[in-house]
Amino acid sequence: MNQVGRITIALCVVVYASTAISGYLLFGKDTEGDVLTNFDRNLGIRFSTALSYIVQVDYILHLVLVFPVIHFSLRQTVDNLVFEGSAPLTESKKRSLALTEILLVLIYIGSTMIPNIWTAFKFTGATTAVSLGFTFPALIALRISQQEESMSLSRVEKFLSWLMLILAVIVSIAGIIGNIYTKLQ
Repeated sequence: MNQVGRITIALCVVVYASTAISGYLLFGKDTEGDVLTNFDRNLGIRFSTALSYIVQVDYILHLVLVFPVIHFSLRQTVDNLVFEGSAPLTESKKRSLALTEILLVLIYIGSTMIPNIWTAFKFTGATTAVSLGFTFPALIALRISQQEESMSLSRVEKFLSWLMLILAVIVSIAGIIGNIYTKLQ
């Protein structure tokens, strides 16, 4: 899986770079936040339609290549949370297949129920981005300092870790409430 991850990341970098470069070369300052929306109209150049299709196929390739890597990590994490103490997922094909099917069904339902991708991005930004950037590092620092005496934190470091954790939770809750509020209007 490590090799698959490396290959997928390399291919995704190429796809992102080609999309970004072609978007900037074609539209300059008029490039929209979602580059693909720029390609929905006639570009006024030769082979405009072909170029639009190439960029859209590049994006589809990105999604196809990155989904297995994300799903692998998701399945491992859910397995560790739900079946804690069980045999590894690689040893149980039935559990692996059942977990994969359940997650795919939930992902499909979620993708069909959300009317706009920006809704998903807003909630992901309010939760996942804050968790990855602030909540998890603070929790890891506090946890390691409790488990290993050689890596204990000073009072200032503990205070800053707790402060970062509390602020991250507040920002995440405010982001979720703000997203819900804008959806209700």
